[in-house]
Amino acid sequence: MDAVKEIDFRLLLEQLPAIVWATDRALSFHYARGAGLAALGLGADEVVGLSLSDYLGTRDPDDPTLAAHRAALDGVPVVYELRHEGRVYQVHVEPWRAGSAGIVGVLGVALDITRRAHAEAALLRSERTLAEFFENAEAELFENAVIGLHWIGADGTILRANQAELDLLGYAVEEYVGHHIAEFHVDPELVTEILARLGRGETVDAWEARMRARDGSIKDVLISSNALWEDGHFVRTRGFTRDITDRRRMEEARRQAELQQHVASLAHAAAHEINNPLAVIYGQLDLIARTAAPETKPRLDASREAIARIAEILDRMNSLARLKLSQDWPADLPPMLDLKASSAADAGTSR
Repeated sequence: MDAVKEIDFRLLLEQLPAIVWATDRALSFHYARGAGLAALGLGADEVVGLSLSDYLGTRDPDDPTLAAHRAALDGVPVVYELRHEGRVYQVHVEPWRAGSAGIVGVLGVALDITRRAHAEAALLRSERTLAEFFENAEAELFENAVIGLHWIGADGTILRANQAELDLLGYAVEEYVGHHIAEFHVDPELVTEILARLGRGETVDAWEARMRARDGSIKDVLISSNALWEDGHFVRTRGFTRDITDRRRMEEARRQAELQQHVASLAHAAAHEINNPLAVIYGQLDLIARTAAPETKPRLDASREAIARIAEILDRMNSLARLKLSQDWPADLPPMLDLKASSAADAGTSR
């Protein structure tokens, strides 16, 4: 039965890329077998009788193989990785015990893991290359993005800003990075609110804010940001700043245009409503003039002039209203349509 086990063990050694050996207490080889010997150019038991130091070509006490074998002689098993003659081995050595004789030497087995080690090294290189690629890509995207990007520390200090954000506000790097973000906001309390929300783990999306550019102008912006957390600690924010100044101006211009349109509609309706009773008053004056005493004629003429002046103003108002209702209100009104100026001139003439 023992012979069968020995045959099975030898067959196994001939198939596996491994080496099995035994040394005496002087660390001289007594046994060396295994398919792994071929990779080292050795045959079975070829090193028998050779000391481990002579085989390794060193007596350095810090050599890992010699140190591991001496530890095994002291009763301590050791597992370590060995690189030898271009190969990589997973090595296990332990005390060789012989009953009452105690430790008589060292038993060792080395599994050739060269292919696995090379594959792991290649994988590690690939992972490093991929990590470097993404780091470089992230840096490239950050710096060259067309939208403003920034990192802000938990205390509100600007840690990093890309060129788009610097261009948006007109600052140089040293004028912006390293400063507290509140310095550049018209409403600093808004910054406090944003940082507080981010500190609670919330995401800030499209918050409207006003920022002060280097030339003193005010920029309307939208801020979107979230926080980077590491081990439960708020490290920094990662945010976008989008310029909506032109959009705000367009919205304000549209609001003003809508207001003017509304005023024009009211003016048109008012002119129509005033013209009707004015015509009645004018007609009544004509009836009164037929029976009135001669001395009342100056008063009646003055009333007719006032009515005519009101009618002229209403006509201009109507013209202006129709102009606004049909097209954009002109930036500068011609004198004939400037109701305030014209009315003042008429009042001066009447006096």
